[in-house]
Amino acid sequence: MPPRVGKFNNVTFSTTDVEQWTPGLETGQGFRCSRPEFITFWRKGRVQREVGASVCSCWILRHNSALAAYITLLADKLSASEGPLLSGENIQYATFPAIKIGLLAADSRAKGAGSCLIDWAIEFIATEVAPKIGVRFVTVDALYDPDDGYDVSEYYKRWGFEFAYPDEPLPPSDGFRTLYLDLLPFIEALR
Repeated sequence: MPPRVGKFNNVTFSTTDVEQWTPGLETGQGFRCSRPEFITFWRKGRVQREVGASVCSCWILRHNSALAAYITLLADKLSASEGPLLSGENIQYATFPAIKIGLLAADSRAKGAGSCLIDWAIEFIATEVAPKIGVRFVTVDALYDPDDGYDVSEYYKRWGFEFAYPDEPLPPSDGFRTLYLDLLPFIEALR
């Protein structure tokens, strides 16, 4: 018997175009993710409602009409417990403009799709957003579920994200650990 062919076999997501989601964009059925809430967010219309309400924007990766991954980006502000973040640059703000990765979900069969979207989001924010409105940080509230040992913060740390509140007791009261990434090195490298 020949091997089963999955909908994302041999797809290289690093060369797949990231598309901004719009209501008429066909994404097909069958999205699978290791966290069921992210499937529900998509299927029950949470993402679509938030985009429609101008709370966030959503970008997707797909192969044919099959949704491989999605990411939402929205405005945020960063305050951190480690004192003034940019005091060495003589910037004395208590909070800083940021863009938040709101939701990031990838089909468990779409290897590399989530990483591709994070790479894309960092580059997009550094090249398209930061020069137009002045934003220095990317934030994410990383899901922490002590019941099943799920802590996605380690995933984000691979890109250089740091904890905004490193001394926060675990489990966090709201189920999320806030991390941030300083965009300045990316902005300077892309100039």
